[in-house]
Amino acid sequence: KDDMQLDVVERRMRPGAWNTKPMLLPDDSLASILATDAQRLSALRLSHQMLGAKLAELLAAGSKTDWFRPLRRDVFEVEVRRRRGFLTCPWAASEFAKCTVGAGGRATANEFLLRNRARRQSIQGFEISVHLIRDHGFFGGPRTVFRVEPQDLAQVLGETADA
Repeated sequence: KDDMQLDVVERRMRPGAWNTKPMLLPDDSLASILATDAQRLSALRLSHQMLGAKLAELLAAGSKTDWFRPLRRDVFEVEVRRRRGFLTCPWAASEFAKCTVGAGGRATANEFLLRNRARRQSIQGFEISVHLIRDHGFFGGPRTVFRVEPQDLAQVLGETADA
């Protein structure tokens, strides 16, 4: 699936590597996190590709939004919050290259806030998470600002029976 060696990607995600905010903490195992999240998704009968694609669709629809100026679409409110700088995919060939896995990921530091008004639930994260989730199955390292819990994302997207 991904040509990049996991140990190389893991090093790039650690504190002090590619991004000012780490995607993994020093003792985290990327392989273990990917496996655990895959098991969670399997138990939910969902795929990272489907969740990432639905999130991508909503964020694309909200691409002209900004802080406190959401787009309303069906039961959703979407804010894409503009940030200066950029975050790159750690699976890319080099730090300033675009990742070519799947649909690819553009370098952006933008954040998002997604609300499901019907369920009264919301989730926030980084726009790069769309690519990381959809194309790599990576929901972020536990206890990092990049973490999007698969179950929480599924609930906000309306993909689970749980209210």
